[in-house]
Amino acid sequence: MTSPANDESGHPPNDSAELAELCDRYVEALQSKNHSRCEELLNSHPELQQFSGFLDSLEVLAPQPSEDMTAAPTDDSPTQASSSRASIDVTTAGNHGDPLSFGKYELLQEIGRGGMGVVYKARQTDLDRIVALKMILSSRLASPDEVRRFYAEARAAGGLRHARIVGIHEVGQVHGQHYFAMDFIEGECLADLAGRAPISPEQAAKLLIEVARAVHFLHEHGIVHRDLKPSNILLDDEGNPHVTDFGLAKVFADDSSQTQTGTIVGTPSYMAPEQATGSRSSVSVRGDVYSLGAILYELLTGRPPFKEANPLDTLVQVLEGEATLPHVLNRQIPVELEWICLKSLEKDPDDRYQSAAEFADDLDRFLKGEPVEAQPSSLWQRTRRWARREPALVSRLAALLVSAGIVQVKYQYNGTDLPFHIKIMVIFAVWAAVAFVFQQLLRIDRLQYVARFGWVAADAVLMTTMLSLAEPPIGPLLVGYPLLIVASGLFFQVRLVWFMTICTLLAYAALIVVRQDDLAGHEHYPVIYASVLLVLGFIVSFQIYRVRVLSRYFERPL
Repeated sequence: MTSPANDESGHPPNDSAELAELCDRYVEALQSKNHSRCEELLNSHPELQQFSGFLDSLEVLAPQPSEDMTAAPTDDSPTQASSSRASIDVTTAGNHGDPLSFGKYELLQEIGRGGMGVVYKARQTDLDRIVALKMILSSRLASPDEVRRFYAEARAAGGLRHARIVGIHEVGQVHGQHYFAMDFIEGECLADLAGRAPISPEQAAKLLIEVARAVHFLHEHGIVHRDLKPSNILLDDEGNPHVTDFGLAKVFADDSSQTQTGTIVGTPSYMAPEQATGSRSSVSVRGDVYSLGAILYELLTGRPPFKEANPLDTLVQVLEGEATLPHVLNRQIPVELEWICLKSLEKDPDDRYQSAAEFADDLDRFLKGEPVEAQPSSLWQRTRRWARREPALVSRLAALLVSAGIVQVKYQYNGTDLPFHIKIMVIFAVWAAVAFVFQQLLRIDRLQYVARFGWVAADAVLMTTMLSLAEPPIGPLLVGYPLLIVASGLFFQVRLVWFMTICTLLAYAALIVVRQDDLAGHEHYPVIYASVLLVLGFIVSFQIYRVRVLSRYFERPL
């Protein structure tokens, strides 16, 4: 049977499936260069005309492999690009392999690709110059918000002229495909340089001075970049850095914001804490200062301040954690440069450098051997950073200190059994030592997973040992087991919470055997208490599970 889509009489199709078949026929005619067939389909089916422009532009932009590219890969030729800046020849299907034409540009090769756009090295034919051409990915239908963000990037950098900022030449569209042309930087990005070989502290400082001066220029023109990271800093043939990618830039003179309150934008590992909250009101130049400090940290240590297994865990660390001291990862870092780095990474924006220029000036003082503005951390600052870096250890030590203090005060007032008091204090000391040991094991990557489970199991054993020796009644002291379950949730792992719940149930069962005289006559109490432990373990693990499910939203490029 002949469907209306197969009918050339001009009757319109009855549903979207038939319209899709018409589009397929039109694309087939385009690919076979059968222009008369295209005209015939358009004349017979007027409803197809609203899609023809889009289909034409997609066909023009779609790179078609040449004979060399369609040949079977050999063992010596990679089948997939290994870098976001991998060179991919963009040629037509013609016999001569001419560059693909795009308006007045000739696309020479792809040099970058992200979640939203693709960048080509291109030749501008009317001026005979090489440029970088960025366009929205042709393989997707861009939403109005994405188009608005694309043009906002062009506007943010289009009016700027600075030696260390990639300039915008032109913005427009060809056959509905949005693009803008910008300076082409022949070289690599800072991420490639940092990943290939160690960078000396002096070289890192020199590079960041240039970048910070350029960023300060942006700030003076009312623009906050909001996505500063090594991959957005290009290096030319002479090694000079150039700031690029203004897709997330905030222009304070523009009332039409690209983001709404609660929207998190940026790259988690280089994002300031106030930016990670998604609050528009907290966006300021000091957020870019934090990002500059994160870049400096990576150049000095070989890794960003925070980089966890997934973006959500990284954001949690950005908000609540503290980066490992740079000199722990690289003993060659001068102490003054570490001070500068840590000052720019302060959680509180008021404690950072108040401008990128101040950051650059302090780096300049370091290179000249002059006293820097950044100073050694005070005792309170060091204690606060330690607590953020090792929250599990600090929380346990604080609980042990309070408990030991209560026991000591009680003994001072009415203590008569010194041997018993010594036993209890020894258990507290052993518990603290065990916490220190497991904290050290957590620093070893291959042992982290096992160390967490070992730590919570040790807590359950030591708690049970303490309760087995405690003076009756021990009822109020049983609150320790629920607290252990809640504390295990700080590791943010569902399995760990359930493991701790099982450990506390087994420990409570052992305690019943040891202290059965204290619990005699209340047979239903252990059942109620065990049920409470199970319910609490379920609640804590379920809350962690819910947050983990939400983390899927952070798997998308930010």
